[in-house]
Order: sequence, then C-alpha cells, then structure tokens
Amino acid sequence: MSVLTIVPVVMVIFFRKYIQDEAALKKTGYIFLAHSGIILLLALIWWAGEKTTSPPGPEVYQDFDIKFKLMILGISALIIGINWRKIFTRNSFYMPLIIGGVALFATYPGIVKFLPALMTAIAGEDTLLEIILFIIILAVIGYMVNYSVKKNKPTLHLVFMSAVFVLVGFTTFSMVIIRANQDPPMNENEPKTFPLLENYLNREQYGDFPTFKRRYATEPHQMVVYNNYSTDLDFFYRYQMNHMMTRYLLWNYAGREGWVQDDGANIAPFNDIGNLIGRIIAVDFEGKAADSLFAVPFLIGLFGIYHHFRKDWKMASVFVIMFILMGHLTAFYQNQQEPQPRERDYFYVGAFFVFSIWIAIGVRGLADLALEKIKNKSTANAVVVGVLIFSFILIPVRMLQANYFTHDRSRNWVAWDYSYNILQSAAPNAILFTNGDNDTFPLWYLQDVESVRRDVKVVNLSLLNTEWYIRQLKNNDPYGVGTVRIRFSETQIYQLRPVEWDSRNITIPVPKSKDETQFSDIVQKYGIKDSSVVRTGSMTWKMDNSLTFGQVKAVRVQDLMVKEIVEANNWERPIYFAVTCSDDSKIGLQDYLKMEGMAFRLVPEKRSPGKEFLNEEVMRQQLTENPGFSIDYLPGFKFRGLSDSTIFFDNNHLRMAQNYRNAFMRLAVHYRNTYRNDMLVSILDEMNAKLPYDIIGIDNGLLFEIGNLYRTSGKEDKYKEIASFVEQRALADLEKNPEDVSSYYNPYRILIETYENLQSYDKLVMIWEKLEQMYPNDPTVKASIQKYKQLLEQKDTVIN
Repeated sequence: MSVLTIVPVVMVIFFRKYIQDEAALKKTGYIFLAHSGIILLLALIWWAGEKTTSPPGPEVYQDFDIKFKLMILGISALIIGINWRKIFTRNSFYMPLIIGGVALFATYPGIVKFLPALMTAIAGEDTLLEIILFIIILAVIGYMVNYSVKKNKPTLHLVFMSAVFVLVGFTTFSMVIIRANQDPPMNENEPKTFPLLENYLNREQYGDFPTFKRRYATEPHQMVVYNNYSTDLDFFYRYQMNHMMTRYLLWNYAGREGWVQDDGANIAPFNDIGNLIGRIIAVDFEGKAADSLFAVPFLIGLFGIYHHFRKDWKMASVFVIMFILMGHLTAFYQNQQEPQPRERDYFYVGAFFVFSIWIAIGVRGLADLALEKIKNKSTANAVVVGVLIFSFILIPVRMLQANYFTHDRSRNWVAWDYSYNILQSAAPNAILFTNGDNDTFPLWYLQDVESVRRDVKVVNLSLLNTEWYIRQLKNNDPYGVGTVRIRFSETQIYQLRPVEWDSRNITIPVPKSKDETQFSDIVQKYGIKDSSVVRTGSMTWKMDNSLTFGQVKAVRVQDLMVKEIVEANNWERPIYFAVTCSDDSKIGLQDYLKMEGMAFRLVPEKRSPGKEFLNEEVMRQQLTENPGFSIDYLPGFKFRGLSDSTIFFDNNHLRMAQNYRNAFMRLAVHYRNTYRNDMLVSILDEMNAKLPYDIIGIDNGLLFEIGNLYRTSGKEDKYKEIASFVEQRALADLEKNPEDVSSYYNPYRILIETYENLQSYDKLVMIWEKLEQMYPNDPTVKASIQKYKQLLEQKDTVIN
C-alpha cells in the first residue's frame, strides 16, 4: 500500500516548488472537487439501480466494469475539455494528481508487473539474459541522471533519480527467486524463474475480481451480499465503506466494543449518542467504559483536520488525498465480499498514520486557539499547559490503559500449544490434512523453526488446489521422511481442474493379514473394535460433489487429490484430518475417521451408529497426561495459560479452545455410553480444570449438557453448582429475547429442565406463565401450569 503515497509526495513537491499562483491552484481545486463529486454521484445512482439477487458471471461484471470506466472517462473528458485552459497549467491542482498518477502507474503495475512481463517476453527463462536486460535499463536511467546533472535540469534529475530508487527497490524481489531455488519446506508458488515470478507478483492464484461491480460473490457462504442488501449501493455504503473502513477508524480513535469479529465501536458511557450517528454510518456502538476512548482522539483528530486547512490548506489537501487513497479508496479497490475470514483493519494502517498526525495537529490547534483567544499571557500559557496535560492523559495514556490488556501477548501460548497439540495428535510418519491458515502456518513454524514433528507431512487442503503445491508434495522431501505418494505425472498435475462429478461409491483395499498374528497387529495398530471391514478386505464410501454450477455437479481439485493420496498411500502412512477440516473436505470418509485427539485418523473400521468413534486410550493420553515437550511423537496435550484469568484471549483463541472441549466431551459421552461413571466424572473434572468455563467461556447449551452428565453420574453437588450458573445465563437470555422458543437450547427448555431436576416448582410455574402470555390458548401450557402448582402445594404441605 505504500506505493499509494507517490501521489501525495508528488503533490508536496509540486506545491513547494512549482506553484506560483495560489488562487489558480485553489480554483482548480474546487473544479476537481466538483469533478469528483459528479462522478461519485453518478456512481451512486448507478449502484442504486443494481438490484440483482444472484451472482453475476464474469462476462456480466466485466461488461459492467467496461461501461463504468467509459462513464468515468466520458465525464472526465467533458469536464477537462471545458476547463482545459485552467487545468493544463503549472498552477493547476490537477497537475500533481496527473503526474503523481502517472508515477504511481509507472511503479505499480509498471515496474512491479509490466517490467517482469517485458523481460519474460524477451528472455523467457534465460536468467542471465534477464539480468543483462535489467542492467541495460538501469544503465540507461543512470545515463539520464548524469545528463540531467550536466545540463542542470533539476526536474529531470528528480524524475530519473526516483526511477533509480524504484528499480533498486524492485531488485529486492530477487530474494524471492533466490529463496525459491533453495527449495525450502514451504515454497509458495515456487517462483524459481522470472516467468514464475511474474505469476507470483500478479497474484494469479487469487483470480480476477471486478473493480466497479460491488456485489459479485459466488461462494455459498457469501450469498448474504444478495440477501441482506437491497442494492449494490446499499452494500457499498453499509459494508464496504463503513463496516470495513469507518468502523476500523473508530476502533482506533473512539473505542472498540470487543474482540468478537464484526464488533462495533464504543464510546461508553456515550454509546446512546454514538448510535444516533451510527444509524447514518451503519456502525453499532456498544461496549463497556473500560474499553472506551470516549471518542476524544477521534474528535481532536477532526478538529485537527479543520485546523490543518485553516493554517495550510495545501498540505491539508495532501493529507486528505493520502488518507482517502490509503483508507476508503483502498477499501473500494479491494472490493471485499461479506463475510471475510478475519478482520481487515491492518490494510488501512497508512490512513490511521495520517489521522494520528491530525490528532497532533488538533492538539496544537487547541493550544493555538487558547493563545489566540486569551489575552492574558500567563492565563493563556496555563491553559496551553492544561491542554497538553489533558491531551496526554486522554489520548496516549488512555489508549494504553484501554488497550494494554487486550494487546499483551506475554504468557499467551495458545497458538504454540494448539499447533503442537495438532502435530502430536498424529502417529509417527503421518500425513495430516489441514484446513486453512490458522491450523497450517503455526504447524509449519514448529516444524521448520523448532524441529517439532518433522516426520508429519502437513497437507493444506486450500493449497491442494494448486499445481505447484501438489508437485512439491510429490517431489520435495526437506526432512528426509519421504514424500507424499502421488501417482499423477507432472503433465497430469498441470492439467488438473475441477471435473464434473456425480455421487459415486469409492472402494479401496484395507490392510491385509496372512495369519492371525498379522490380523491382531492390524487391530491393535488402528484400535479396531469391529473387525468386519478388515475381514472383508475392502472399504467403501460415497463421494459426493462439492461444487454446483447450475445443473452441473463437480468436485474441486483438492477433492481429487485427497482421493488420490488416500488411494496411492495404500495404508503405508497414517492419514489424519485435523478437527478444523470441514466435512465437505473429507470426500465422504467421515464414517471411517476415528478421533485421536485434535485429528481424525483414517481407519479400516466403520463407525457404529449412536456411538462415539474414538480411540479411547489415545484420547485419554492426549487429554490427561502431561509428559513434557518433545520434538518426536509423545501424546499429551499442552493447555498453558487457559485457566489463567489474567491472560487475554480473543475470539479466535476462545474458538480454538472449544475444539479441546469438544474432544473432552466426546470422551465423556463415550464413558457415559459405556456406563463408567467414575471415568466420566474424572474427565469432566479434568476439562473444567484445564478449560474453566468462567474464563474460556462456553455456550450455555453445552454447559447445560455438562451439568446433566454430572447428574447422570450421581454428582448432585457438581450439578447444582453448574445449574446455578446455567440458570443465571438462561434468565439473561430470556430477558434479552423472550420470543426464543424454537432454538434447540432455547432458554425456556433449559430453565424448565433445570427447575424440574431441582424440583423448583415455583420457578416452573413462573416460566410456564411467561409462555402462557405468548400462547394463551395452548392446552399444554395450561396443563403444565396446573401440574406444577399442584406439585408446589404438595411440596409446601410436606414441608409444613
């Protein structure tokens, strides 16, 4: 994003060095504002008419983009044509923008994209010739620098020296080629040559997306862009501009509601006022005063903008252009669809830097205002000191106070332990399928940097759609533990594409045994309880399509590759799917995946309906033993800090921790189903000690079930302790949403069952009477009220 500052840099040079008529500059500045306003207004009108409720195809949004560009060019040509005498002069506001735009285009995509393309077109994969070409280009520019010095042409000198520095910066990309040729364990895109570097810099693996068509999502989980927004304008304004930019600005300078994705701003105790404004800018204001900045930095920043224009409108204009380019215009260009996998505030740091400078200017403006308005010098100086103290306390000190705890990562081992635990879930020399960034890159870090479980071959399902990654799995063996067996040739790998696919049965052989000794070894190796699949000699599952294009059903490249790896492996290496992998990525193998910690192992055994499919011995070792750390296979998960209330856990941490709880719960249910109450209580106690629900958090429905498990095992004291907590949360949910009667763990159901277990008949009457208000003619409700009133009377009679 830093290349966007080229335009403001050119503006600074122009305003400082070349402007002779400030009045003409200001007049053309007003023309530029009108010009921009007209284009924006027409764009808003156009987007308001885009009411499609289904995804547009590439041809549709490409045609839309072409028409939109023609509209912009036509309006611009008309305005510039009318005002060309004013615009094409050295005193024009347009000139630094035009020259800066040309410089920006020359840098990106010019040098960054087009130069590699040119060198590739001339030299192909001849690296030596490409280096010679680059030296020639650099030499020509160097000659022009020398020429400009000799002829005393400072502007020409500035242009070509800038080009030299851009080219020198471009040479840093050589590190990408050098690194790729060392064949490191993770070699994304494998850009070993200039043609491959060109693909890498063009980000071709991410595909194309429209510039001006606002809604174009095709992923099933992103259909909300059509269902929740009436027009492209609605989506552009509410989501792309405000939710994905303005909200982040308010996070930094007004206050943040919390750490759950999509949380709003926070100016407590003034959130009611904030929500009046929030209705206009589509941002919610919620949260506690402890996390609020009271909007003081934001308001002083706004005052700073005003003061900046008052003192130096030219530099203020530069800063505004820089803020827009690195803020809202970046958000516009990225054209993000809803939802995003994570918050994207880091994209706009450049804009936040600019706003921070305005805060400093705002503080200076308050001091200047005091000196200007207060005639008594000593009083004015005292007020200035007060302004500085006030600003220091309410801006940096308050920011530190509000944000330190939530930004302190000391003693937070969640990511390290989580990746360690996933790796240790896999048996020696395993193949481990992972889903996305959070369950892959930390594992690679542990393997590459800390040498943990290098025998495990991590296979990322998202990257398994790319030919370069498939080739690396097939050919690269950085740790000497063997490659992933893939039968496809290099040519076939390059030709892999999504293919049409109707649901079909897939059959593979299972490990064979020549005698009872080998048979026993297979049963023990996979922890098999039902050996019928092994005895038949094969296993069969149904592989469904994972993509749908209209009436055409298809599967992804990753699905084909999972099938290929499973078949080609032929049980030589253990195969696991991390618990983070979605069901649709498992190609229908769910009935043959047995839980062993934080991963499911492919086994020659079929799940029995109604039973937990897990390896009890391995699960117990993973969840309850703590043997220390090892770079080799050693069962025993780490839960460092998860029971410490002084450590901050954000939403991602808490969500990942729930996977641990899921493992505990599945083992607990297994013990319940096998009537081992002592083991059931032991594993629940272990879970609550390592993952306290008052620290890590827990869904009230799940906590309700945990309480019921304690009650099933005869631990009434533990049940009552949890029931009290569950009751409080259910009552709060009831107060918040009294109409929730249909969700599985609705507060009415939780409270009714809890009160029945506790024989709290008075409270049961109260709950049923609340239901009677909604369903006054329901006979079941009336009968329940009568029933519990009678039970309450009987209970009172016994007590008396």
